[in-house]
Amino acid sequence: MTASFLPEFKVVPVPGGYRGSYRLFEDKPFRLIPGAEQHPTAGQALNAAKAYVRERLNPPIRGEITEARDVLGLHQWHAERAAREAARQEEVLGGVIVKSRTVVIERRKVRA
Repeated sequence: MTASFLPEFKVVPVPGGYRGSYRLFEDKPFRLIPGAEQHPTAGQALNAAKAYVRERLNPPIRGEITEARDVLGLHQWHAERAAREAARQEEVLGGVIVKSRTVVIERRKVRA
């Protein structure tokens, strides 16, 4: 910011009430806050101008939560890859490697 940055507020009387105005720099003219909103008192118009400038200088941060979609099919690919690796390990080593150890998988036929 430059040295001429000086938010300043002013009240403008209009028929039926007051409107707030502001300027952000010394060398710029005053601007009315947008909208045709009139306030019954000068204090309310001044507070509206301050609130508008505060909102303009510090806009609210919006965070949008989006649904994570598996567009490329990566989750499915990883699951298939893990199943292929487990099947290959079982075929070659007779078991699956878990934490650097081979765990033997026993298969039994269940009689119904």
